[in-house]
Amino acid sequence: MAPTPSHTEVPQSTIDHFKSIPWCSPSISDPSFRLVSMSRTLTQPGNGHSLMAATWNTDETIKELLSMYRPADKSTGQTGEVRRFYTFGTGLNSHANVLHGGVIGSILDSSMGNAIGQGIPDRTPTFTVQLNISYKNPVKTPGTIMARSWVVKAEGRKIWVQGVIESGNGIVHATSEGIWLRAKPNM
Repeated sequence: MAPTPSHTEVPQSTIDHFKSIPWCSPSISDPSFRLVSMSRTLTQPGNGHSLMAATWNTDETIKELLSMYRPADKSTGQTGEVRRFYTFGTGLNSHANVLHGGVIGSILDSSMGNAIGQGIPDRTPTFTVQLNISYKNPVKTPGTIMARSWVVKAEGRKIWVQGVIESGNGIVHATSEGIWLRAKPNM
């Protein structure tokens, strides 16, 4: 069994920050989603998840991060979905006031992996084996985006996931699809 992540409560200031952004507020207030305490400081033993929880956890990089999850509804066929809201400073840019594409890839990888953790919470470690990203529009910084992700299917040890990066006014910045592999059980 994988180590249990160390969670912290979501600070009210983080919730208030995203509620103050007009296009984020409806999603934050949607009762079908629940807050997930995996904001800026989630780490795992052995320095797991330290890229975002430590290295990118600054006012110049990821200023605020809020995670939410809506469970699947089998009666309607609606899939479970993770929504993660990120507010960036200018410390992760590739060009002037533009977020680096590798950061977008990391955000998608993290969010899509979180969809597995929320939707298939058996604590078996999963690893990204394929991640295809289509970049649509640059992400301006400083600014806020929403990463949405959901599990498409799971067969044996393989899990297929999709994700999208969006911002206000329905702008899509990137779409992705990927395959994760569950670790082999200990024999």
